[in-house]
Amino acid sequence: MKKTGRILNLCILIMGIAMIAYYLALGVFVRFGQSLQILWLLVGGFCVLRGIYWEWAYRHDFYPHMKLVWFQRVCVIALVCVFFAVEGIILAAGFTPAPQGLDAIIVLGAKVNGREPSGALRNRIQVAGEYLEANPDTIAVLSGGQGSDEDISEAQCMYENLVAMGIDPARLILEDRSTDTSENLLYSRELIPEDSRVGLVTNNFHIFRSLALARGLGWDVKGVPVATSWFSIPHYYMREFVGVVYDGVRGNLAF
Repeated sequence: MKKTGRILNLCILIMGIAMIAYYLALGVFVRFGQSLQILWLLVGGFCVLRGIYWEWAYRHDFYPHMKLVWFQRVCVIALVCVFFAVEGIILAAGFTPAPQGLDAIIVLGAKVNGREPSGALRNRIQVAGEYLEANPDTIAVLSGGQGSDEDISEAQCMYENLVAMGIDPARLILEDRSTDTSENLLYSRELIPEDSRVGLVTNNFHIFRSLALARGLGWDVKGVPVATSWFSIPHYYMREFVGVVYDGVRGNLAF
């Protein structure tokens, strides 16, 4: 039993170190200060400290009461089960193919570096451009305001890049007031004719929550998923889990 416990503890310690390393890698190769990026450092640090403490306890034959141990294990198992259940739903939604012939698409904004799109936004622009080329009767609402560290709005950045791809500017509508997904949906809806068939262009990890938020507003829209960089997948899916739980608890989602 003691040997099994020490092996499990070693796994937790290694996992904690890996989380801290991933936090640093995200900062170096992408950028520091991403939304909820700090969670990797906090959870990783907790795992490392927990591993060090338990190794000390094993060496000194000092153990907490078994009821406390089992309570902790049950809590961890429950959290892991909820996490994987939610992630499964998020993953499934991201693999749903985009319907063709939509009347309009809403391209959700993402970080702009100066005047240039971030990797996530660049991918969304690329998919939106390809969809508009394949569906010449579809219009696009480019939705995203301007952050304090951005030289132009996300909507303007998308507009400039899509026009450079050869998309007719007359097919592009700018919505540059929104600051989050709920506002993306609310403000974009005002710019689209009633009874239009509408799709949301966003990263695959974001499809489920975006569509659930839309249903919460009484709006039936479809997903147009965008692939995510393999390096950022762990972070974005972890962050999306938090977002789904947060919006679910607040009653913003309709399933």
